[in-house]
Amino acid sequence: MFETIRWRCHVRATDRRGAEHVARRLGTQLDGAVQIERYERYWKFPELAEMRLVSPLRCSTPETALLTTLQYAWRIATPWSLGTPGPGNEFDKR
Repeated sequence: MFETIRWRCHVRATDRRGAEHVARRLGTQLDGAVQIERYERYWKFPELAEMRLVSPLRCSTPETALLTTLQYAWRIATPWSLGTPGPGNEFDKR
């Protein structure tokens, strides 16, 4: 069973409270609460924060977990170079 997804992201947040606000907004996009595992300033660009997040996935097979993860990624970070699922839940490059 694939219970959770672990994410790493860079966000414009001046402090932890701003990062928590971003995590809450992501939770609305991902249909569940997002927890911050780690928060720190990004060494390369100090105006960014690097966050490690965990969100629920609740999938029973690898195929479903992969498809759901790609769909979640599409919701929160468009445009990607990966298209949305087409017939037969197949992805194609753009």
